Amino acid sequence: MGNLKLGRNRSSNAARSLLASVIAGLAAVLLAAAPASAQKLVTIDASSDYVDPSNQHLAGPVTENMGPHPGKLMANVLLPDGYTPKKRYPLLLLLHGSGERFDSWADPLLGDIRNTAKGLNAVIVMPEGAQGFYTNWWNDGEREDPAWESYIRESLLPRIQRRFSIRPERRYHAIAGFSMGGYGTWLTASQLPGFFGTAVPLSAFASIRDPLAVTAFAAASGGTPYTTIYGPSNGFYAEGHDPVALGSNYRYTNLDVYTGDGRPDPETRPENAQPGDSLSLLLEQVLKGQNDSAVAAAEAAGNPNVDYTVHKGSHNWEFWRPDLKAAISRGLFGPATAQPSNWTYSTAASGGQAWDISFNFSPAPTAVTTFERKGNHLKVTGEGDLTIMDGNGCWFTANLPFSRTLSDKPCRALKLKARGKGLRKGRKGTVTVTVKGLDSAAVTSPVDAARVTVAGKSALTSYNGKATLKVKPGKSGKLVVKVKKKGYRPAKRKLNVRR
Repeated sequence: MGNLKLGRNRSSNAARSLLASVIAGLAAVLLAAAPASAQKLVTIDASSDYVDPSNQHLAGPVTENMGPHPGKLMANVLLPDGYTPKKRYPLLLLLHGSGERFDSWADPLLGDIRNTAKGLNAVIVMPEGAQGFYTNWWNDGEREDPAWESYIRESLLPRIQRRFSIRPERRYHAIAGFSMGGYGTWLTASQLPGFFGTAVPLSAFASIRDPLAVTAFAAASGGTPYTTIYGPSNGFYAEGHDPVALGSNYRYTNLDVYTGDGRPDPETRPENAQPGDSLSLLLEQVLKGQNDSAVAAAEAAGNPNVDYTVHKGSHNWEFWRPDLKAAISRGLFGPATAQPSNWTYSTAASGGQAWDISFNFSPAPTAVTTFERKGNHLKVTGEGDLTIMDGNGCWFTANLPFSRTLSDKPCRALKLKARGKGLRKGRKGTVTVTVKGLDSAAVTSPVDAARVTVAGKSALTSYNGKATLKVKPGKSGKLVVKVKKKGYRPAKRKLNVRR
């Protein structure tokens, strides 16, 4: 009996051991097959003094997945698989349309962004736009309250770059959106050509001076009068916000434009065969005409990188999702000119960024302003007094119109702080640097993407102006740390290396 009992214990232990081995093996296989991490959706408070949400039309729940609007300027941010602050990622700014909200693109019943952008190795930012048309409202000449253009340029994008690890190069910044968000794509890309390398308008409002657009505008804006946002349709402010009039601003932007033509496509959206979709089909037909004009304006300005896709369909999510998928598969972050030597830029804004030229009017302009640069020569036409800081950090104020030659030497210098840890001959150590310099507002701030070199190693500073390099000094004495960036005088520091 004793031997039998012992035999049973051994058999039971062996079985448990075998089962444990099988489970461990299966777990290893499953872990190997599964991704190390997955997309992560983060919701951030993106509030700003530029927009008071209490006087904006914030949409209520659009689907059963949504709760009441939080009443703040929020933004959804989809981080790619394996996101880590140790790497830098491309950026896609993704705008919503009228009647939608910051969480519409993420909703599985609407934008379904996890699947629509599956595999895109980029940080996708989906901000609140209310029904503000992504524009600084004219408001009888006040040009604020709300100031959506300023919000995106001065608040949202810097906030995203501070919080998330974004690549600094223009080619790795794309913007896309549908309907009102498509208009925001056209407008924002035109006003920040030095930042966005690619723009993807989807079923976009593309001409706010089109007579039909003027007539029907209140329906798209939640009842806000056209003149509140743009002033008179024949005025300079409306002209300076019309993509058709801003063709030259897109000269160096990769444009991937999509729109339906108003013909029913029941295979994609069964409702297209029903009378209830007639208005949506008519709207898409009208917008197709506007995009025809905007695309033609960009091409007339000499842009060779325009792809224009026209398909059947109406003004609905069933078409915007596959259009964005198509743009992603085509490539959002292809080569784009970093800084052209010759360019033209038009605007009705009181301040902004024309490539490497920062500008500010005081008082606000009363006409469309056009910048024309050829090499170091800058010509500006319009009306008013303009303060400019060029790409070399050189400041001047002039009355428009004017023409002058810009300095080819930097007027500002980089400021470098460097610290070494464990720096000994033949041993690995760490060099940590902080780089600052004057920004476009003449404020000493961290400098992003400055090139740091030390002991044969090289790295770019992050958005906070910091960089860390692992080095192995070959000799004792002084180790020279150098930093440089176009538009700044370089700087260097010496660190001690012990024997």
